[in-house]
Amino acid sequence: MFPSKLSIPSFILAAVIFAPSVLFADEGTSSQEVISDSVVTVKTTDRFTFQSGVEHMPGKISVNQSNFELKDEAKAFGVLPVSAWFDYKRLDINENIPVDLPASLQGYRFGLGTKLPIPFINSKEYFIGVDVMPSWYSDGTTFAERAFRVPFRTYLIYKPTDTLTDTFVFIAGVQVDVDADTPVSPIIGFNFKPNDRLDFHLASDDPTITYKLDDHWAVFAEYNFTLDEYNVTRDTQKNVVLKVSETFFGGGLKFKINEWLNASLSAGLNTGRQFAYRDNVGKADVKDAPYIKAQLFLKF
Repeated sequence: MFPSKLSIPSFILAAVIFAPSVLFADEGTSSQEVISDSVVTVKTTDRFTFQSGVEHMPGKISVNQSNFELKDEAKAFGVLPVSAWFDYKRLDINENIPVDLPASLQGYRFGLGTKLPIPFINSKEYFIGVDVMPSWYSDGTTFAERAFRVPFRTYLIYKPTDTLTDTFVFIAGVQVDVDADTPVSPIIGFNFKPNDRLDFHLASDDPTITYKLDDHWAVFAEYNFTLDEYNVTRDTQKNVVLKVSETFFGGGLKFKINEWLNASLSAGLNTGRQFAYRDNVGKADVKDAPYIKAQLFLKF
């Protein structure tokens, strides 16, 4: 059992902050070079899932989800990859079902991560990734301490150094949220770019397989599974946990407007959807429905 809610994430956060001075003390990096090679990305997404029925009850439901993400990836002390990000998620729910659901759900998440050499192993192919993600997920009216969580994830990274597979990266690990109904979730995936046209980007929060048609156009397939928990008010009862899960498959077209701006449009099927209260007082198993999604990606 963990001694407190913040103990393990705090330990990891301390490791992220102090590890560079221990692992790379002999690099001779000046104070002016603490952070370098910064790359900032901005991603906005809007996904609408069309109206569908619910198993074993009358009524229908549709959901519009909007996401915003701001991320900065850089190198600390000239060698240590670090990333910091903020993302915002909003679900607007339009329904007329017997289960009492909030009209909207909101999630705020901050993140800090790094990738470290594995201690005591003299290898340039294996690393450890560590991310700490303070989060606040609620219905926008319940701003209580219980809505605040500090999930974290740690994972092994394998990146071969030979020239034939130098675009291949494999990761495997776990994500931990001690307050969640499922406190430990597996992480596994890989990235691989066998040539200039085909790109498998499956070690990601947004897995895709992309095929480049020319310098501007590309087609892609996408997949994702999400399971989020929100602290909400149900009737007059506050701090009730609502679990929201879904799995979607689809594909679309991506357009590279210029070197720093991409746009994409995709469609597919949203399946395995469920809105369920953790206290088992209310659950909606939503039937499969099509979705459409638009996304803008800015990099500078």
